[in-house]
Amino acid sequence: MQIGIWIGILFSAIIAFVVASFYEQPLHWYLFVLIVFVGFFINTIILILKTKDEGEKNET
Repeated sequence: MQIGIWIGILFSAIIAFVVASFYEQPLHWYLFVLIVFVGFFINTIILILKTKDEGEKNET
């Protein structure tokens, strides 16, 4: 996995916390961890689908 993806996921989690604090929402450390894990989960699904799509293109 590329380092840019890690930075992007962590940066988006930090931005989510900044927006939540701007609107005075409750912030907890486990929410940050949950945002990061969801980001990696979604990225993994995208990578799987991309690999599957590239495999189909190579067969034809």
